[in-house]
Formats: sequence, structure tokens, C-alpha cells
Amino acid sequence: MLTLKSWTGLFQKGTTDFYHTVKVRAPRDYFERADAFLEDIVYTSQDELSGINKTFLVKLLFDNFMDHVRKGKDLYTYILQLRAKFGSVIANTNPNERPPAGSVPGFQWGLSFQDGDSEGNSFLTLNVRLHPAEVNRMRVFFDDMNWKHHQSLNMEPNELLSLLFIEFITELRNGLSEQTKEEIIAAIVHKWDEQ
Repeated sequence: MLTLKSWTGLFQKGTTDFYHTVKVRAPRDYFERADAFLEDIVYTSQDELSGINKTFLVKLLFDNFMDHVRKGKDLYTYILQLRAKFGSVIANTNPNERPPAGSVPGFQWGLSFQDGDSEGNSFLTLNVRLHPAEVNRMRVFFDDMNWKHHQSLNMEPNELLSLLFIEFITELRNGLSEQTKEEIIAAIVHKWDEQ
């Protein structure tokens, strides 16, 4: 009976969820730009934002992407364009090469209200914990896109989050309109206050 009791303890309600770690990989200067952006928000904001970090920003970018997925938007072409434009940044060993200016057509940044370890001299990896339900929903999205378009994306969560982060930082560097910047800051502050 001791074995049975120990096994039944594994299935009790209230057990903690195991989170999935996604690794966001980008050149070091992208992470430094993210830090500067967040520091600027903290400096200019009237709200208490101590503790806000890159992990929070990446999670917010992911939540924004998944919001579009849940609303039924077909993001297959967007993902292919994202990979074509920024995929080389992830694999690039020359930190001086940068993606061309301009955004990927077909996707609008609209954040709704609803520290990494070094891998070398020029790249960092940021570990982001996602709930298993979020990872599962992302995989279902990938499967749906593969089914609908009859061509596999062959994309993992690590690549998607890295691409979203790189695109955001590139757009930030290229200069956001004042309205877009204000909307993003408002969304970040709102989401931070929800925690």
C-alpha cells in the first residue's frame, strides 16, 4: 500500500505546474537596447515599475502575438517574412551585420491590455518561463498553420520568441511614432500593474 499511496500523491489537485523554459537568443546589443528602453520607461513613468525587466518585455511580446492568434488571424505569411528578415540575426556570427530597416508587412504592433547567460562574445540567451498551456497553444497554432498551408513552418518556441524580440528591438531602433510609443508604454505599464 505504501507504493499506491506514493503514486496517488502524484495526482492530487493543487500540484504546481511545471513551466517550460524558452530560450530567447539575440545579439548582446539587442538586450542592451531593451534594457535602455525599459530604463527610459521607468524614468519617465509616474508609476512604480521597479523590477521590470527583459523577461517581462519578451513575455508581453509573446502575449501580444498570441492575442492575434486567439483572434483567428492567419499569421503564416507574417511568420515566414519574420524568419526571412530576422532569421539571419539569430544565426549570424558577425554582430556588425544588421537587418534592413522597415517593418514586416502585414502585422501591426498593438499591445493590447488584455538576465541571460552568455553564449559567446556577441550573443546572449534569455530564459523565459512559459506556462504549459501557453506552449501547447503555440504548438497548436503551428500545427494549424502547417495543416492549412500544407507546408511545415518547422519552428520552435525558441525561434518564435527570439524573432519577436529582434523585430521589436529593430523597430524601436528605427524609431517608433510617438503615438505607437505611447501605446506600447501604456500597455507595458498596464500589464505591469496587473501583476
